[in-house]
Amino acid sequence: MRIFILLLLPFSLLSQTKVNVQVLQTQKYCGGAKPSPEILAKYDKPLPYSNKKFVLVSANGQTLTVATNNSGNLKIKLKPGSYKGYEAWRYYKKTPDGTDAKNFDADCLKQAWAKIDITINCSKKTQTVVIDIDEAYCMHTIPCLLNPHFPE
Repeated sequence: MRIFILLLLPFSLLSQTKVNVQVLQTQKYCGGAKPSPEILAKYDKPLPYSNKKFVLVSANGQTLTVATNNSGNLKIKLKPGSYKGYEAWRYYKKTPDGTDAKNFDADCLKQAWAKIDITINCSKKTQTVVIDIDEAYCMHTIPCLLNPHFPE
């Protein structure tokens, strides 16, 4: 029986599609003083979404945890099908900043947890990837936070 399983493994790997995506995130100015045009220009260019974990959920409910590298690249092999990807904090129903959920509006968090960050549809020959990563937030604009902490 083990030989049969080992023989099938290489064939199942052949039916996978390589998915290579660069995940980027826009930034926002979080300083207190009015920024100069030069400072604002630095925030126009999205930056790599580096070393972030995502949980991919297949159409049949199987999960796979993946992570972007230092350059924000996500390189994975997937069987043909549809996948929904969630930032790890969303999938595991945590808060965006990792603090206690009692500091957040519960209904707002439920909506935030339901948001799909990445959609991947792949077949043996094609792939379609849609990425919808939220803009980076400042400490005083964390989504769903009940008492925002304003910069001093």
